[in-house]
Parts: sequence; C-alpha cells; structure tokens
Amino acid sequence: MKKTLFCVLLGAALLASCTTPAEQYATGARFYETEQYEQALTHFRAAAAQGNADAQLMIAKCYDFGKGVKQNMAEAVRWYTLAAQGGNANAQDNLGTCYATGSGVKQDFDAAYRWYSEAASQGDASALNNLGLCFRNGEGVEKDDARSAACFRQAAEKGNSNGQYNLGRCYYHGLGVPQDELQARYWVSMAARNGHKNAAAFMEDNGWK
Repeated sequence: MKKTLFCVLLGAALLASCTTPAEQYATGARFYETEQYEQALTHFRAAAAQGNADAQLMIAKCYDFGKGVKQNMAEAVRWYTLAAQGGNANAQDNLGTCYATGSGVKQDFDAAYRWYSEAASQGDASALNNLGLCFRNGEGVEKDDARSAACFRQAAEKGNSNGQYNLGRCYYHGLGVPQDELQARYWVSMAARNGHKNAAAFMEDNGWK
C-alpha cells in the first residue's frame, strides 16, 4: 500500500516537473472528456500539487461522482475547499451545496451562504440561483423574498434554467415581485425550453403552451 502510494506520488511529481500546471490540467481534461478518468486524475493531481484550482476542482468532482476513484464525499469536500480557497467559483458553489445538504461535511447553512455568496460575486449563475434559495428559505441569512427574486433574475438572465424556473414561480405567486402571469409564463417556458423537467410539468399543470 505504501509502495503504491509512493509510486503514485512520484509519478505525479515527475509529471509536474515536465510541464506547466495549465498543460497538465488541459491534458487531464482531454482524458476526462473521453471518460479515461484514471489517466485524467494523474494529470489533475500533478497540476493540483502546483496549486491549480481548476485541477483541484476536477479531483473534487471525481470523488463526488466516483469517476476513476471510489466515491468519497469527504475527499470531495477537501478538494472543493482547496479549489474554493483558490478562487474557483464552480468549486465555491459546489462546496456551498455540500454544506447546505450535509454531504461529506456537517450541514451548515451559514457556511453554505458564505460560499454561495463568494461564487455569486464572480457571476456564477448556479451560485446566484442557490443564493436566491437561501434568501427564499431563510437559510444562513434572513428570509427576503425581494432579494431572492433578484438573485433568481440574475441567474435567469445568465441562462440558468433553475433560476428561470424559480423566477417564473416568483412571478406566479407574487413573491418578491408583483404577481404577473405573463412574466411567469415567459420565464417558466424559457426554463422548459432549456430542458427543466419541473418547468415543463408546471406548464402542463397550468395548461400553458
């Protein structure tokens, strides 16, 4: 076991000495795209060892979804944290979700809100939607329907289908915005066209075409 770990670390170190972190990451990404996850991880680890936040994010995703390694949410959180601390917005958003759901870490809505806010400040559409959920549900922050709708709008305008659906529902129920069925139909239908299944079901339930 120790010998195997030593060989893995030595291999990563040798790879790291041959190319730049960006090149290692790019090579890893090509392997990942073709579902050669173990090879991808070798390159991601080499780049991550030199502080590449994108590579750290991808290692986290491998552990999150069991790609090339056994699924391990605690390890995923560890790597998401490294990438998030390095300023990667996607990692910050995913780390926020780990804290919100208690996946691989103790559930902590305050931490979830902080990480969603970090990612949202960089314009991450998914984080903006998740921040909207925090305001809507009063999780990690005081409940505020107006700020919730504002976050959903920013996410929706960036093309995020969850944000579009949630903004549509805000207009449908008059939460944080004036009740407006036309606006509700517009945003829910936009989400449905982007493949959002709940939006499609919502339209069918309301007889919208």
